[in-house]
Amino acid sequence: MTKTGSPARRSEVATTHLMTLLTSRQTSALAFTTILFLILFRRSSRFRYIAKMLGFTLAGVIASLVGITVSPVMWLLKKPGLTNWIVARTMLRIAPWLCGMNVRIEGQEHLSQKELPAVLVCNHQSSLDILGMGAILPPNVVVMGKKSIKYVPILGWFMTLANNVFIDRKNRGHAMETMARIAVYLKEHKYGLWLFPEGTRSHQIDDTLLPFKKGAFHLAVQGQIPVIPIVFSTYYPCYHQQKKVFDRGTITIKVLEPIDTTGLSTSDVDALLERTRNAMLDALKTIRTIPLTDSRSTESKKLK
Repeated sequence: MTKTGSPARRSEVATTHLMTLLTSRQTSALAFTTILFLILFRRSSRFRYIAKMLGFTLAGVIASLVGITVSPVMWLLKKPGLTNWIVARTMLRIAPWLCGMNVRIEGQEHLSQKELPAVLVCNHQSSLDILGMGAILPPNVVVMGKKSIKYVPILGWFMTLANNVFIDRKNRGHAMETMARIAVYLKEHKYGLWLFPEGTRSHQIDDTLLPFKKGAFHLAVQGQIPVIPIVFSTYYPCYHQQKKVFDRGTITIKVLEPIDTTGLSTSDVDALLERTRNAMLDALKTIRTIPLTDSRSTESKKLK
């Protein structure tokens, strides 16, 4: 006579069998999903773009949450100027791993603390600019953004807590008053102000710049503080939003020599703007974003 065991034993065996079956199916589903992801990631530029943008956005959310967390601590330590720097370096550590873009810097010596206070002006191509800022933003620098960013969940909270500057571009009178107050603040605290004089994203692919707005240069003249031009290489062909391209590569950032504004007046703003823009245009044509394939080719040549 065959013994089948007690009801409890049979139930235990059945449960174990069911769990094994479910685990096997989950493993198979995970393996299938992973294989499908890798195939689409390799073969579809659009899918790769979406996946990397999600990774880049996740990095931004994590970095902003870090900013929200450390900002009160920095205020208590009387070092509020470190919040943006901590967030920037967090972004630099996470984003390249999630999106495959790295950064190399030329002329970083022009961003030492001795250069502050200063107005840091940079070309504005896309949201990917945040990665470059993560690599190069020094301590004691606040960022100017449009007023609407203040109300963006997480990002706006962090920027507000970190004492960054929001400006209403539609109200010119209020904007000019804000600029005058900022000029005084920068000088008193030896801070820098980072802004994008193009005012909007260019999405350029041909080493060009949009026309510059005058606000940054009025501020520099009012405060008699230097302008430090910063240029990010054209992201294309590694990245382009409209074409849904996001491939691995290395962005080149070039920091130019500070432009002194001592003795300049309001009548010199236009000339200062043109001088800065021309210097940035010239620099933009000498640097480029290097695709991963080019990087590997360069390394192979070095080894040979």
